This record gives sequence, C-alpha cells and structure tokens, in this order.
Amino acid sequence: MMSRVSVKALAEFVHRRGHIHYRYQSATLAQEGVARQAAWQRGRPGDYRRERRVTASFGDLEVNGRIDGWDADAGLVEEVKTTRADAARLHAHMGDVHLAQVRLYGAMLALECEAIAELTLRVVYLHPEDPGETIFSEHWPREDLVAYFEATCGVYAAHLAAVRARLAARDRQLRELPFPYAEFRPDQRRLAKHLYRGFRAGVDWLVEAPTGAGKTMTSVFPALKAIGQGELDRLVYLTSRTTGQRAAEDALAHATAAAGEALVAVTVTAKERICFHPGTPCDPDRCAFARGYYERAPAARRALLERGRVVRADVEAVAAEHRVCPFELSLDAAAWADVVVCDYNYVFDPVVRLQRLDNSLFARVGLVVDEAHQLGERVRDMLSASLPRRLVKAALAEEGLPANAARRLRAVDRALAALAKNADEPARVVAKPEALCRAVERLVVAFATDPVLDKQAFPAAAQAYWHALRFGRAAVWAEAGAFHYLASGRGRQFCAQLVCTAPGAHIRRTLAPFQGTVRQSGTLAPAAVFQRAHGFDAQAPALASDGGWEAERLGVFAVSDISTYFRHRQRSLPALAAMLGDVAAATPGNALVAFPSFEYLAAVAARFAPAAAPAVRCQTPDMALAERRDFIAWLNERRGRKRVGFVVMGGVFTESVDFDSEALRLVAVVGPGLPPRSVLRDLIAGDADRAGAQGFDVAYRQPGLTRVAQTVGRIARAPGQRGVAVLVDPRFAHPAYRAFLPARWRIDRVPAAGAPAAVAGFWARLGPAG
Repeated sequence: MMSRVSVKALAEFVHRRGHIHYRYQSATLAQEGVARQAAWQRGRPGDYRRERRVTASFGDLEVNGRIDGWDADAGLVEEVKTTRADAARLHAHMGDVHLAQVRLYGAMLALECEAIAELTLRVVYLHPEDPGETIFSEHWPREDLVAYFEATCGVYAAHLAAVRARLAARDRQLRELPFPYAEFRPDQRRLAKHLYRGFRAGVDWLVEAPTGAGKTMTSVFPALKAIGQGELDRLVYLTSRTTGQRAAEDALAHATAAAGEALVAVTVTAKERICFHPGTPCDPDRCAFARGYYERAPAARRALLERGRVVRADVEAVAAEHRVCPFELSLDAAAWADVVVCDYNYVFDPVVRLQRLDNSLFARVGLVVDEAHQLGERVRDMLSASLPRRLVKAALAEEGLPANAARRLRAVDRALAALAKNADEPARVVAKPEALCRAVERLVVAFATDPVLDKQAFPAAAQAYWHALRFGRAAVWAEAGAFHYLASGRGRQFCAQLVCTAPGAHIRRTLAPFQGTVRQSGTLAPAAVFQRAHGFDAQAPALASDGGWEAERLGVFAVSDISTYFRHRQRSLPALAAMLGDVAAATPGNALVAFPSFEYLAAVAARFAPAAAPAVRCQTPDMALAERRDFIAWLNERRGRKRVGFVVMGGVFTESVDFDSEALRLVAVVGPGLPPRSVLRDLIAGDADRAGAQGFDVAYRQPGLTRVAQTVGRIARAPGQRGVAVLVDPRFAHPAYRAFLPARWRIDRVPAAGAPAAVAGFWARLGPAG
C-alpha cells in the first residue's frame, strides 16, 4: 500500500532538532509570504521556475512537494521562507528542517534527471516588508543527495512499517470486537447501526438521545467497528468539559477490554493544565522540558504510544521520564493515534487547530462532537476576539519594557482611545477600525520578533499581546462571515470587540473533510434550529431516540402563576421562596435549585426558610476547583439533614456533571434562562432573521431552554432512577417555549400552592426506589 508524505512533513519528522521556542512561531500571513517571494523572484531568467512540483518514491513511500525556486541552467534549488523573525536566529532554531527540505528537493530533482551531477542548495529568508535577504548555501554532489534522500526515507519508512504492523493487528482485533455489555440499552442498537453506516458513507448526523441512553458508547462502538472493517482510519472525539473526556475514556476502556492492546487512544489535555511549569513561556532558557525537546521526543513518543490507551497520567509519567514537554508530547503522539479525545478548540479554533492530525495513514477520520448543544456558542466564541484597553494600560505600566514594544503598545492605546471617544455603554456597532487593526498588526510583529522581550518578565505585556494576536487573526477571517465590530465602555474600561454572530458556515466547512460526523446531545430540540446553527439545511439527517425513556420516572411540573420576569421578581420573591421550600420538603432527598443569575439566587436565598430547615449552600462566582468538588460531594450525601443547593443555570453544576441520583431527587428551575438582552444577542437575532431563521429563537430561546433541559438532566439519569423537576414561570406553558424542551417530558401545569402536593404525590405514587 502506497503511503504519501510531503517534503515538509518528512523533513520535520526525521531531521527536527533543538528546542521548543515561542519566539519562532510564525508572525507572517501566508498571503504575505506568497507576495514577498514573488516580488523577490521577479526578473529571474526565463528558465527559472517557481513552485516546481516534484515527486519521488522510496519503496511504497511517495514523497511530494513544490520547490520554491529552480534554475536548471545554474543548478540552483531554493527554499524561501518569509518571516519577521531575525533570520539568523530563526535559522539556528529551524535550520535543520529548512536545510533538510531543500536537500530533499535537490535529491528528488537528481532522481528525476540523471544529467544532474551537482546542485547548489539555498535557504533564503525574506522579511515581508523590508528589502534584502539572508541566504544559507550548500553544494551537494548527486550521489550524496540521493543517499541523503534514501537515508531520510529509510527512517520514515521504518516507522511506517511498525505503525502498519500495529494497524493490521488493531484491525483484526476490532473486526471481532463484541459489544462490551450483555445487551444493548433500548434503541441503542438502532442508533449504532445508523452511525456505523454513516461513518461508512460519510453522513453528518445530528443525534438527540436522553442522558442514560448510552450515547457515548453508541457512537464510540460503531466507530471502532468501522475502523476494524477498513471504513475508517481514525476517530476524533470532541468534548466540551473534562467530565466528557472521562466518559469517552471510560467508553474506550470498556469497548476494548475484550480486544488486544493494539488500539492507541490519546487524550489531549489543555496546555495550562498539563504544563510542568505553568505560567512559564515555552523558552529553552526557562524550561528544561522545552530545551532539547526534539532530540528526546522520538523515544518519548514511542514509549507513550506503547501504552495503548493514553490518558493524562500516562502523558505526565512518560514526559517526566524523558524530560520533555507533556503537552507537545501528547500532540506528537496524537498524530499516530487511532482515537484522539480532545476539546472542541483543537478542531474548530483557527488558531490552535491540530494540524498534526493530518496524516496520510489516517486519512479517513470520523468525528464525534459530544454535548453538541454547546457547539454553536463555543465556535462563536472561538471566532470572536476582544481587546480591552485596561490590558494595554497595564502592559505600558510595566517597568523596563523594551522601547520597541512600548512604542507599539502606545500606538494601540492611541487607536483604542480614538475609538473610545464616541463609545457608549452598553456596546455599539462600529465600522471596521482600520487604524486599530494596523496598530495591532505592528504590535504582533514587534512582540513576535523582538529578541529582547521576555514574556515571563512582562506578564501584562504578554497578556496584551495574546489578545492583540487573537484580534488581528480574527480581523482576517472576519472578511468571510457574519462578523461585527463593537465598542463599549469609557476610558481605561473601553473594549474593542470583533464578534461572530453566525458560526454555521465555519462549522460546516470544518466538518466537511471528515469521513462521517456525529453531533450528539441529550438536548437538541427542535433539530431544525440546531441544524441551521451548525450550517446545515434544516432537513439534514437527524436521529432522535427516547432511549427507552419511561415518562413515569421523571415528574415535570410547570408552575405558571409565579412570574420570573425581571420586572416581577421583587414582588414574587416571597411566594417563590416559600414554594421552593415546600417542594424541597416534599422530596425524599436533596434538591438543586437553578437561577438565571447570581443576583436572583442571592435574593431568593435571603428569604429561603422552609419549615423542614434543610441545610443550604449557594454557588458563588469564581469558586475554586476544590470548592466545586466539595459542593458536589456535599449534595451527593444521602444521610443526615436534607440538603438544598442554589446554583446558576449554564454553570459548572448544571451541565456535564454527575450527581448521585439516589441523593439528588429534585431539580427546580427558576425561569427559562434566556440570556439578558444585549447588542450582541440582537445582532445574532438580526443576522439569523436575514438568513431565514427565527432570530429570537436562535439568539434567546434556544440557549436559554437548552440550559433548562441540561439542568433537569442532572436527575433520573439512568433506567430505574427517578426524580422531580419543577419549572417556575408562565412561559413554560407556552408552545413556543415547550418546543425547545424534550418531547419525552410530560409536563403538568400546577399552581404554586399545589406544587408541594404534586411533588409529594409523585413520590407517594412511585416511591423513591431506584
């Protein structure tokens, strides 16, 4: 079987040496490089050729590339790099790869033309704006070039042979892989069959199934079978939270327990969470795990891949043993893994997308997007950017800031100040701020190329740089979508924003290269709204399952005579607090009460004094991780006093978190959770209306009621488990709102005075067992 590799990828895999270094990340746009290179090469002799395509083979390995410059008469091969970095420093850092590229090009030309006896090889560094060039030249005889090519390909081919042997064993194991449980859950087999065929045919499925229906296994198992049958090469499983990663890891462990050890699965943990020196830039002078990384990386990668299913602890252990950066190691290993579990941003974020997943041995990739109700909002945030003036002011206040960096920061500050003169509170829409965009571009260049600037010594400047970098990148991709510039605040609190209102086109383009995709969640109703939000036709393929849902296991009561509209809240506080206390008292277990805001939560908590006197805890903004864990453990306690937790919708306690369903029996949701009215939300609604969708539904109803459904999903999460949901607001009785709630719910309307009796009746009728 023929394998293909680019010259660049081959050179990097075999010949990369040296360190990880943040300073040499590219600060040049691709179009800048093309234009500068064309201008530099203009006026060459007529037989000088740009972008000369070459192909050569080594066994069953095919190497492809395009030579930047080829002068046959002069025997000259050129590899041109356009960069704003200091050329000599860049060559010291990346010269091994750049020289390897031009040597491979020369060898491929020599193999193509037997008349070539010797070649001059040049690596040329150009600045996108400044004249002149920096050139590193070599002279190679034909036989040495051919030997170099063969030796390089030999290393890569040996690696491929080992990977292919593992893949053959993997396919044999997965082909015979049995379903890991004694039986399928209700409707799970039907969904799995559809998804298997979807991976085979390249279908983009939207799948709604309730919590407890086994969604994770329903998508993982058919993907593994498709890999075993040669329909897929790899699965990428995207999660939005750490709990989703653990669910995927557990499903993989159960699914492959009966198979051998050939399958390789790698979980990619966020850099800030896995870094051995958090807060330290990737600089060999600062971090021993960045220094000499590429010398030690091959052995570390092999050791990690041999572990099979690789989670965070495995990455940390191998990285510590080999003295390499754990984050980079996980990315290097992921390039050769059969299953990659990672966050949304590694596929959808244009800045941090994992290009290392592009690998010819794993060309047919299936994709699962878990918790897909969050996809639109998450991608909208990835494509948006903000530049607060206070960050620029903080950077300018740092003592000893290099003169060039300070000059560029002052230019950005002046542009922000000019834009702030007519800004309002709240935000207003403005035309593209050309002066600010130019100042940001120059700042990014200065920070990326200044050899003096130390980002650890100037943390405020580093933070301002990161925001400027995102803002500058967003200004480029904003030319091809629904984006708006906003200005808000005054003085130091002024902020310039570039916001995406319709991420669907980007989502659809990103999904297109995959061999079948699954966007799954327990809350994707109505499907047409989510299909449009993800860039698909409203009638695109969708699957819905009740997962064998027993309506009797969840009692849902809508209290429509207590209004939670902002203008009614103060008046309804006594009745709301009393009703919540009474329904909590009527429940044989703990309760979770969710509010649309911390302010509303605090106002009700101050009046909450039920006769049963349960213990009460309230979520607070910015709770530390240890405090969150303690809150969950406290609410999971079954013994002793009844417990009531007050939380906010859409937060860490209402999505992607598992409570003990024998402890937590009641969820009360106060209000439909609609986002507050804002300029951004109105822009989203307006752009959706112009695109033929229902703008208010897209901007307000869908995100709010999805939070409601997710909050209720914390109870009755599996067959046999039971719980009660109380929805407080008259809008829950309106069909326009009910359409966004799961159709499997049977919602009974009750007055506030009758809610405690309805809850008590549910438990008396069915009992708390299960």
